[in-house]
Amino acid sequence: MRRPRRPVRRLLAALATIAALTAGCSFETKDFDTLFGSDFSVRDLETAQSSVVLDRNGRLITSLRGEQNRTDVAFADIPETVQNAVIAIEDERFWDHNGIDLKAILRAARSNVSAGGISQGGSTITQQYVGNVFLDRSDNTGSRKIEELFMALRFEQHYTKEFILERYLNWIYFGNGAYGIEAAARQYFGAPNCALQGIAGDACLKVTELSLVEAATLAGFIQAPSRYNPYHNPNEARDRRDLVLLRMYTNDYITLEEYEFARLEPIELVDDVPILEERYPAAFFVEDVKQWFLDNEQFGETRDDRARLLFEGGLTIHSTVDLELQARTEAAVERALPRYREDGIENPDAAAVVMGTTPSDDGHVLAMFGGRDFFGERDDAKFNLASGSGRQAGSAMKPIGLAAAVQGGIPVTSAWEAPVEIEIDNFPVCGEPWEVEGGVRRFNEDGEEEEEAASITLVEATRSSINTVYAQLIERIGPRSLVQMAEKLGFGVGRIAPVCAAVLGTENVNMVELATAFSTFKRSGVRLDPIIVTHITNPDGTLLYEAVPKPAPVLSASVADQISWVLTGTITSGTGTRARLEDGRTAAGKTGTSQNNADATFVGYTAARTAAVWVGYPVGQVPMSHEFGGRPVAGGTFPALIWKEIMDEMHDGIPLGEFPTPPTSSTTTTLPNAPDEIVVPDLFGRVIDEELRLQMEEEFFTITVVERETTAYPSGTIFMQVPAAGSVVPGGVIITVEIAVGPSVDPVPDVVGLLESEAKQSLASAGLGVITRLIQNPDAGSETRPGRVWAQNPVPGTTDVVDQIATIWVNPQT
Repeated sequence: MRRPRRPVRRLLAALATIAALTAGCSFETKDFDTLFGSDFSVRDLETAQSSVVLDRNGRLITSLRGEQNRTDVAFADIPETVQNAVIAIEDERFWDHNGIDLKAILRAARSNVSAGGISQGGSTITQQYVGNVFLDRSDNTGSRKIEELFMALRFEQHYTKEFILERYLNWIYFGNGAYGIEAAARQYFGAPNCALQGIAGDACLKVTELSLVEAATLAGFIQAPSRYNPYHNPNEARDRRDLVLLRMYTNDYITLEEYEFARLEPIELVDDVPILEERYPAAFFVEDVKQWFLDNEQFGETRDDRARLLFEGGLTIHSTVDLELQARTEAAVERALPRYREDGIENPDAAAVVMGTTPSDDGHVLAMFGGRDFFGERDDAKFNLASGSGRQAGSAMKPIGLAAAVQGGIPVTSAWEAPVEIEIDNFPVCGEPWEVEGGVRRFNEDGEEEEEAASITLVEATRSSINTVYAQLIERIGPRSLVQMAEKLGFGVGRIAPVCAAVLGTENVNMVELATAFSTFKRSGVRLDPIIVTHITNPDGTLLYEAVPKPAPVLSASVADQISWVLTGTITSGTGTRARLEDGRTAAGKTGTSQNNADATFVGYTAARTAAVWVGYPVGQVPMSHEFGGRPVAGGTFPALIWKEIMDEMHDGIPLGEFPTPPTSSTTTTLPNAPDEIVVPDLFGRVIDEELRLQMEEEFFTITVVERETTAYPSGTIFMQVPAAGSVVPGGVIITVEIAVGPSVDPVPDVVGLLESEAKQSLASAGLGVITRLIQNPDAGSETRPGRVWAQNPVPGTTDVVDQIATIWVNPQT
């Protein structure tokens, strides 16, 4: 029970007593009017806070901390049991005094007269706080103690008891690197269970779950964290806890029955794990988040500045990963590719990335498997096989070459010879003579192989992954066309060397790049760079960063849709049949295998998800010649099976969806007197009108128009064409152009008051992507409605929406 404060008169008498005892000391008090002026902030003087990384649903993944492990909590979130335990052992008259405890001071004064100064005892919670935060901690002189007394008295004139106790409990050291009550609760008693109860974001606190025994145990550490360290001195820690319980009983904070029962309870601690050995889910993904932050100059001028902000700034980082989907991904890999074979030999490792392509998660990295064990002892354990320097993708690069070819005017139905072997001897394009194997073998009725090469279309060559056809194709379009297309689709600049063999996947790429490129095909040619963090908030809840998706049309929709149509056949009848999904939904993909079977890949997508999978040995180019049941590992074996397992897990509750119907693949007409060769004009920015049509007819071209909703270009203008400008093509070719039209977006609906799922569905129906921010409504008071939208941007009725993205603010679940 809190009691009224006593008059200050007796405190002044006590101060006079102390002053007499320290008459020989000299000291200078602080200028309190300046110190506690209108611009003063206590929090500005305090120690660093740990940052936290949350998954897309607000569940805690891990804390990021430097030398100090600390997470601030509000006074309202600190249970009264915890407050009482600390007050009972550290300052039992905290609610009565005005910053100085008269009885404690007199007791300390009597015991220190012979010492000639004040050297022990009598410090209230307020004194402990101001003395250590504002004064030199190494100064043990009497003058420093007097200064502390005056400062405590003045401090309580400016701040409430609740505020002082909150700051104290967030500042005090509890041992084992834990500063503040929340960090201590997690250090000794584990991660909060609130995540399992559906509580998200900042509301997920361990301190709110502490029992009486746990609260008393932590309160006992404050006086001497090393002496009462429960990991090293369990008996001393228990004795100290029992003393706290006794002081709580003496001060009427607990009953005799509660006291006696609590004394019989053991202290059950989590394992003491050093910071460098802590384990947490989605570790490869978290490492990418850290590196992304440290490389981002908007978070500080230097890398050191950014590191301090990340590990000491108390940030809340809302990431895109979904811990449930992450766990499903890891389990899917294990099912399709167990770590050990039946004979006990270790299987190859794997890597996988899953990206969303629905309006609510478009471009978001939902799951990342960077290898079997981030926390393993191998030297390369922490190397991210999914997003690092990468490995050879093999024939998974062929769709990139196909896109470049079709964009340049080569139809997917064009016929090509497919010999078993071929030599490309074209030094200006491919350098030294290039020998390529991997064509179509044909046999006659007698079973003898025919010498004449088969003739197949690019469709068949892609689905069956025919190398000799693609060797001819890259000779035709040139390797620089491949490089340019790869960079447009999301591969890093300079990642693909301008060599002919690159179309067969000889260059190192990673799974994030492949997933980004293939998801661009799914979006009908619009690239969206991968997003791993949606937003970041400061300790006070203000917004530090928010991701803004920037869709970029990089490929003609007609070309992209043709690529998707071709790649569906890889799964239905080509090299990737093991990737067929259980629910029968349409999917497109491509297998990839390096020449010596050291790398195997499968990349594919549905209407809602894109995933890229790699299998191989992390140590380097080790051929996998017998790992698949005695047969070599190829893209259509383990990678396809893993992709299928992952994607079967990714689509619970998601509609089947369909791909767009590709436009006709015929690109030539029979215009009379058309020349054999003609240069395609540049139509970018032109408007389709009678003048342009007449010009095209005179130049032996026919125009096919495809309208595309976009705000990136002026409405009515051409922003994409196939064949590309400058291409040399036969006369009579049809030029397919895409013209920009304003998006037909319905007015933004009113979603305030709806459940998050209802709001997302309503906004998606209006053609909008959605960014969700799980933040408590600060103005709701006790009428907070968990899981409901309390604010939105843009406001209802808006028709001109920037980037077609809406943001909703949702109360976390309680």
